[in-house]
Amino acid sequence: MTPAAAGDYCGPVMEGWQSKAAFVVQFRENTDVEAGRLEGKVEHIASYQAARFHSADELFAFIAGVLTQIRNRIEPAKDSAAEIP
Repeated sequence: MTPAAAGDYCGPVMEGWQSKAAFVVQFRENTDVEAGRLEGKVEHIASYQAARFHSADELFAFIAGVLTQIRNRIEPAKDSAAEIP
């Protein structure tokens, strides 16, 4: 990591949405995007939740599920913080 890039990994930045919404997608050798054949593994960086997928629908379903979990945890926290005088 270069010194300039090191600032991208400070604590406040890593607590933000961009970190909570980060995923790694690894495709298997037999993936053919043009033919609509996707296979591989996806992992959510912050929680280490992972899943294997055999289609774009499965890949996006996993990502959507994790993002929904994150939003459900963030939204109640924002609502309760707004109620504190």
